[in-house]
Amino acid sequence: MKKEITAVIVARGGSVRVKNKALQEINGISLLGRKIEQLKKSTIIDRIIVGTESDLIKEEAINFGAEVVTRPNIACDETLSSANFMIGNMMSLIETDIVVWAHCTNPFITGKTYDKAIKTFLLNDSCDSLLSVGILKEHLWDKNHKVLNYNPYAERHTLASELEPHYYQDGGIFIQPYEQMKENSYFFGGKPMLFIMPEEELCDINTPQDLDYARFIAKNEDEC
Repeated sequence: MKKEITAVIVARGGSVRVKNKALQEINGISLLGRKIEQLKKSTIIDRIIVGTESDLIKEEAINFGAEVVTRPNIACDETLSSANFMIGNMMSLIETDIVVWAHCTNPFITGKTYDKAIKTFLLNDSCDSLLSVGILKEHLWDKNHKVLNYNPYAERHTLASELEPHYYQDGGIFIQPYEQMKENSYFFGGKPMLFIMPEEELCDINTPQDLDYARFIAKNEDEC
């Protein structure tokens, strides 16, 4: 029997750094609407559920064809609850088999990439979850001005391309079984697989400057 795969988007009306972030537009479509459209282009995802406390966000989600569940205000307030509480609360409002946790603040992920990530997870038995990452190959220093990953005094300078890669979470895709996510109340489990995102799809909007950058990049794109 095929397992049901559900994409979950949480969005709140009280975003701080970017006001009404989920409803901010890129190329005339809100970040939330854009994300729903991207997820609808997946050939594997069965359902798309938006969790929010905002009536405006609920209306936007419904207009783009997503299901909606109402989250309590406390789960939508970063000053009152942790990410763990927020995830656990969202899991208590739905039932499914596999969760694809998506953020509307990653505006360039395609349906094909979602499908590739899901297939990668489903075909790998050694990992209990999947998270998307970007590759970082740069000369790194810590806050104490100490070099982390190369010797600047070596006889030959190490090129960035020669450095061992590091990986950073881009926040775009998190996948794990529903029951596990409900139990651990977190984005991924104890044995996550790293899914390397296409470089052109790496973008995470946290500040007004990030939003301006995304709008600039999107000016010449053909599709979301």
